[in-house]
Amino acid sequence: MEAVGAVASMVAGGAASAAVGGGVLGAVVGGIVSVGVSYLAREVIGPSQPQQRSYPTPTPPPPRIYTPPPAPAPAPVITPAPYQAPYQAPYHTQTVAPSLAPTLAGGGLTQMVRQPVTAHRIIYGEVRAGGPVVYLHTRAPAGSDKLDILHLVVVLAAHEVEAIGDVYLSDQIVTLAADGAATNAPFVRDGTVFARLWKHLGAVDQAADPVLIANSGGQWTGAHRLAGRAYVHAQLTYDDRAFPSGIPNLSALVRGRRLYDPRTATTAWSDNPALCVLDYLMAPWGLAATLEEIDVASFVAAANICDETVERPDGQEKRFTCNGVLDVSQAPQSALPPLLTSCAGRLTYTAGRWRLFAGAYLPPMTSFSEADARDTITVKPRRSRRDLINTVRGTFISPAQNWQPTDYPPVCVAAYKTADGSEEVAENLDLPYTRSPYMAQRIARIALEMCRRELTVQLPANLAGLRVVAGETVTLTLSRFGLTQVPMVVAQWQLTEDLGVNLTLHREDPDIYAFALGDLVTMPAPPALSLPGNQDIPPAVPTGLAASLSGAAVRLTWSATAEPDFSHFEVYEGAAGSAPESADRLGEPYASTWFRDGLPGGAARSYWVRAVDRHGNRSGFAGPVSVNVSTAAGAVLVLE
Repeated sequence: MEAVGAVASMVAGGAASAAVGGGVLGAVVGGIVSVGVSYLAREVIGPSQPQQRSYPTPTPPPPRIYTPPPAPAPAPVITPAPYQAPYQAPYHTQTVAPSLAPTLAGGGLTQMVRQPVTAHRIIYGEVRAGGPVVYLHTRAPAGSDKLDILHLVVVLAAHEVEAIGDVYLSDQIVTLAADGAATNAPFVRDGTVFARLWKHLGAVDQAADPVLIANSGGQWTGAHRLAGRAYVHAQLTYDDRAFPSGIPNLSALVRGRRLYDPRTATTAWSDNPALCVLDYLMAPWGLAATLEEIDVASFVAAANICDETVERPDGQEKRFTCNGVLDVSQAPQSALPPLLTSCAGRLTYTAGRWRLFAGAYLPPMTSFSEADARDTITVKPRRSRRDLINTVRGTFISPAQNWQPTDYPPVCVAAYKTADGSEEVAENLDLPYTRSPYMAQRIARIALEMCRRELTVQLPANLAGLRVVAGETVTLTLSRFGLTQVPMVVAQWQLTEDLGVNLTLHREDPDIYAFALGDLVTMPAPPALSLPGNQDIPPAVPTGLAASLSGAAVRLTWSATAEPDFSHFEVYEGAAGSAPESADRLGEPYASTWFRDGLPGGAARSYWVRAVDRHGNRSGFAGPVSVNVSTAAGAVLVLE
């Protein structure tokens, strides 16, 4: 409860709201509740809030998979219900301060890092991730003194994961045999294996890696289990063709944390955003909330919304999923908004309980009218011009683009742009937990449509305001303003000292969450990249080999090469009529010429040239060209 109070205390006080995030979209969807309560409200409505305090970020304990605490009596069975179903909620002073402008957390997730202290990483859903290097060790192979074997340990997640899939070395997938040996080029060649990989899922009882124990010279022992840490151990043997850029970057495709699902009371892998948010709230490195501090019905409803299937141009997909990496060093007000973008959601904290509202229309269950007002009603039909947008841009994590942050197609409504004088007014919305371009466009469109619903009403309600909480949908009838049963969402809720309730209502509409397939733009195919993929391809045979003779000196020339990975040539000399395999190598020039002098008179020689690239591949031989050095002063060149 202390962690929960810490979040509340950051915004508690006389004001009823405090936005988390910024920008125009910061007032739309995807944020944390802010609590603003007076002393009287605490006395009448619910328990007092903790006093304001600083919230340090200590080194977190090892994460655990949440298991609901045992109850003295059998817990009631929670029946999953469609999100339209109403539920009862206690009342508490509260406001919603949403944000859809978090810092992108997707950049650099595939990189392994070497630094002495790093924060734990939590993987939700499925994502390609790197991580900190926690061990490096070199040793010599049997019969050699060269330290050509490197052992590398990279921790991918600070918890047990469901599975570790493809492992990448420098953006190339390594296919593995059952014993961990690589089976694809360039990591195996001529029967020699240059990479071996072993995966560890991070079970709390996992044993230490036996290969490390046997080959670390006593540095890695049976006590080095990395319990509760998912990691990959790589054994790399030096080879300039397998690893031309030195130590490769290691990352892997990981199916991450197992999540508690209140709909089934089980713990299993899931990419449901509602379950990810619930996990963060209840985790010891999150807010450490108990199940009693969770409005389970709201999370069940939100989870059902996220699992709904929607159409996309090439098939179907879930309405919302959550796939990304969370850094536990982030404070809750920084960690939660990016999580909430994955479902365009709002999170509220009311009367000591957390509630989640996912990005879907909730039918109103309560109505308000002039009869419920205790004071003057303020109606604001339009937003400020500077607060309106007609275009949303941003990034998502694209598996098609090597799991890197990628721009999704901009979401723009032509009618809104025309209304704004044909001027594009754009806001940025990054989605670090979204990996579908169509899902990203749907979330961005929700944000845009919410922004364009401009009607705001300040309703100083009587005690009828106690029937609702922030985040719920109501209908509003104000005949003097021409409003009849207009859907509104409760954006702020504040109990006053005279036992009234001040409500801030924003326009709500089912069309905010609706979309047509024609609204979704198909991403263009990733451009074909012409990368140097010729590590096993030898260079072309040099052409134009010729020899000229002046006295006892021989000058060899041939055509230069334009191959991008060219390294040098090799020049060979042998007895006339011999084979190049028995010839002597004279030198390794970079230029396409070579001088040979000091030959005795009457000597007959043959010459060959071949090209070598940076990967050590050698072309076939060009030649031979042969010369016969005359004993006379005027030498005669004889070509064979």
